[in-house]
Amino acid sequence: MIKDSAYAGGAIQTLLQEEEIEGVQLALDLNVSPQLVSHMKNDRRKMQKDIAKQSLQVYNDPTYAMELIYEFSGGYTSPVLKGKAIEHHRLAFEEFAVNEMQEAIQILHDVSFVKPPSETSREEKERVAQAIDEVSDAIMALTNLRAILATEYSIPLKDQMKKRQPVWKARGWIQ
Repeated sequence: MIKDSAYAGGAIQTLLQEEEIEGVQLALDLNVSPQLVSHMKNDRRKMQKDIAKQSLQVYNDPTYAMELIYEFSGGYTSPVLKGKAIEHHRLAFEEFAVNEMQEAIQILHDVSFVKPPSETSREEKERVAQAIDEVSDAIMALTNLRAILATEYSIPLKDQMKKRQPVWKARGWIQ
């Protein structure tokens, strides 16, 4: 479930830095006061869902979108990787993503999903949970790689996603 409001200070700081704008410009773009932007940026006030939606329409910044959606989803989506153990260069992220995908593929080969879930043992369910963890790691790595590539190569991610939808529909993956 999407929250009605969320603390979005980190996402706003990312947006201001990535877009190289000031809080006053953000306030103008979102039709809010500069004081509200300052309060939200410093996590003194939560961002409301309608302001978040408007900001995603105005700005095409994948890292900002990831951070904002992560906060509004309550952590259901992939976070932006900002830890000390992560190198943010596209080549390092490519290698990281490939490694995470290989780990996910390996566990998917090793775990059997043939039995109905109601018939699995505790140990088998633990292996399924491990498979979910590895798939989650791969998704997180790929989502971050996608954002980095779109940003560094100045390819609007929203446009790319819109271009893919007819392909997915043609393949019968979505309606």
